[in-house]
Amino acid sequence: MSTPSRFKKDKEIIAEYESQVKEIRAQLVEQQKCLEQQTEMRVQLLQDLQDFFRKKAEIETEYSRNLEKLAERFMAKTRSTKDHQQYKKDQNLLSPVNCWYLLLNQVRRESKDHATLSDIYLNNVIMRFMQISEDSTRMFKK
Repeated sequence: MSTPSRFKKDKEIIAEYESQVKEIRAQLVEQQKCLEQQTEMRVQLLQDLQDFFRKKAEIETEYSRNLEKLAERFMAKTRSTKDHQQYKKDQNLLSPVNCWYLLLNQVRRESKDHATLSDIYLNNVIMRFMQISEDSTRMFKK
């Protein structure tokens, strides 16, 4: 009699074990789905950030070119005036012409700064977002 009851008890243990294994598998599948959704959301966010900084870089580049054109146009105009020759002689004097040249040089520096910012966005920020996106996808697959 002990053998059939032992056999019955073993069957109950196996059934309980299989039930727990199914439950754990279901939990793991659910967790994997959640992880996949989170990864997709992160990758999409990173893609949006890349697009944003790409567009921002274009705007910075355009702004830089426009500032450079503005400074060059007025610099060329100013070079042709009599005040320009006087400026060359009296560079240390604080005069409206001197202030004008300082302003134009400041605009040129600002143009270069915006060009540099655009370059940083394109070559550093966007590239880093790409790496992070690839790393996130690779980690999810593992």
